[in-house]
Amino acid sequence: MENWFKRLFLKPGKHFRPTSLVGRTLIVMSVFWTVAAVSDDDIKTSDDGGKPGAVQVIKPEVKPRVVTEAEIDDEFFEVGVYGGILTIDNFGNEPVFGIDAAFHATEDFFLQFNYGSSSAGLTSFEELSGQNVRLLSNSERDYTYYDLLVGYNIFPGEVFVTSKLSFNSAFYLVGGVGNTKFGGEENFTTTLGTGFRIVLRDWLTCHIDYRDHIFNSDVLEQNQTTHNIEMTVGVTLFF
Repeated sequence: MENWFKRLFLKPGKHFRPTSLVGRTLIVMSVFWTVAAVSDDDIKTSDDGGKPGAVQVIKPEVKPRVVTEAEIDDEFFEVGVYGGILTIDNFGNEPVFGIDAAFHATEDFFLQFNYGSSSAGLTSFEELSGQNVRLLSNSERDYTYYDLLVGYNIFPGEVFVTSKLSFNSAFYLVGGVGNTKFGGEENFTTTLGTGFRIVLRDWLTCHIDYRDHIFNSDVLEQNQTTHNIEMTVGVTLFF
């Protein structure tokens, strides 16, 4: 049997070599089966020398999140109204209302004009004295002001309402000068403050503002520097 196998497939000699067509075919098929048994999906090679690398079992499916956000329109002007509380030095807290307008010179800097009106109540001295003492008449208690401020956006960002809805926002600083009419006087006023803006639509924004109106006054027969703190909320339209 062994001699028959050698005569059929191999040629005896110093080295055995396939001599028949059938033997060569069997050898080729054996090599093919051996190579086919190793799958390309089971062996991964690295980029630095052909060494086997890690097998990636799980292929993550990353779906990008779509976020819709409001953007400021191309226009540079905005106008609006605001209302809040004004603390008039020595006279307590009173409602205040006003109008404002702004020009956005650049992405970071803007100019803002404000005009507001309020009315002072009684001082603590007047309240304790009853109806007999009034330091100011009713007309002198009207408090009006206007100012021109320079603003700078220091922290632009976004406010996320839901995972798919966000609004552009900015925290800003303002400072400037103006005039305040109160107690029968008109006083040069320095105004400093901060604010937070939320862009609800490309044409509509909401503002939360803090202002300190500083001026010298002698309404109470003593010249002093007064700080009149204002907290307001307003809406503006771009055009």
